[in-house]
Amino acid sequence: MKAMVRMNRVQCWAGLIAIYFKERIHYRFEFMMTLLSSVFYSAMYFMVWKAIFANSTSLPMGWTELITYVMVGQAINMARFSPAERKPTETMGRRIMSGDIALDLLRPMGFQSQRFIEALSYFLSETLWVNIPLLILFVTFLGVAPPATGVQAAIFLVSMLLAFLVGFGLNVIVLTLSFYTRNTFGSQVAKRAIIDIFAGTLIPFQLFPDWFRMVVTHLPFKAIAYIPLSIWTGRIAGTAALWALLEQVMWGTLLVGLSFLIWRRAMAIITVQGG
Repeated sequence: MKAMVRMNRVQCWAGLIAIYFKERIHYRFEFMMTLLSSVFYSAMYFMVWKAIFANSTSLPMGWTELITYVMVGQAINMARFSPAERKPTETMGRRIMSGDIALDLLRPMGFQSQRFIEALSYFLSETLWVNIPLLILFVTFLGVAPPATGVQAAIFLVSMLLAFLVGFGLNVIVLTLSFYTRNTFGSQVAKRAIIDIFAGTLIPFQLFPDWFRMVVTHLPFKAIAYIPLSIWTGRIAGTAALWALLEQVMWGTLLVGLSFLIWRRAMAIITVQGG
């Protein structure tokens, strides 16, 4: 009986993921604009870092490693403003303000499970339509180095999935805080600004001062970008890569668990506006 219940739950999740995925890929124009804007942003960062490298005398990274790190970070773009990162939170912010959140709370599936399925579907669809094409373009035309081995590429993929879990935990915490603030815009802007620096998406940790690098390496944000990017470039490899994956698992578990605790507290004070 329990096995049947688990099977039905898995089928339900798979069905919902397929529905959300098909819903996302229906809007092909949005994917095209996301891809185009990402190309422009990436070209800008490429020229900026090329100028920095040309006028620097003592960078701790070679050109190939540096540009690979920065461009792959722009391609996956998960820590900054990708739809997988922002859309579910923005949607729920609107639903909270309109009162439609009451419908979500009445559904048989838990609220966090709904958001996880939605975010995972966004992540998979964006990976297929935006991230992979960008990576192919960067490797082909910008001198970005691919993973050295198939094992390294596989570890990177695992790390990206774990990075998604960590990012999801942070997003649910921000979303749950909106029950107190009644809006997610300000908290989202603040979160993105913090992650831009502390996740190592824009600037590799090797370029930070020693004291600042010591601080950011003990925060959960590096599990979103720095770890998978360093695995791609080969800076984290072998046994160190396995320990890095375990660190991502730890942060993901901790943040998702914390989001559940904050959620329970939020349910005690929830008020529905509109409707």
